[in-house]
Amino acid sequence: MPDDVNVSFDVQGLEETKHKMEQVARDLHGRPMVDGMQKAVLIVVRGAKKNAPVDTGRLRASITGEVAPTGIYGRGLGVQGIVGTNVSYAPTQEERVHYLQRAFDDQRDAIVELIGEKVSGIVRK
Repeated sequence: MPDDVNVSFDVQGLEETKHKMEQVARDLHGRPMVDGMQKAVLIVVRGAKKNAPVDTGRLRASITGEVAPTGIYGRGLGVQGIVGTNVSYAPTQEERVHYLQRAFDDQRDAIVELIGEKVSGIVRK
């Protein structure tokens, strides 16, 4: 290449792309993702209650779910769904019957699709 050839280029839309990516990152732990995760948690809670062994019904009644932010001090990276119980014998029953794990496994495809739709909606915005 001769020394007197100048090459230049201009990247257009870079600033808009940067702002869009920042918005996508914010939305991934915003209302749409929280809504999607809440639906996913409800699916797992219903399945866990259905799968839980019943003697007195205490274990089944105690199964709850919540959605919480993830990241350092609960800020930043996204949302997580938590399903569980505070009944002391729940871990023993989970080891024996796998009522929580089965609830997730049985609905894994539906949950992945649900969260995937939320992510796709955020990215398309």
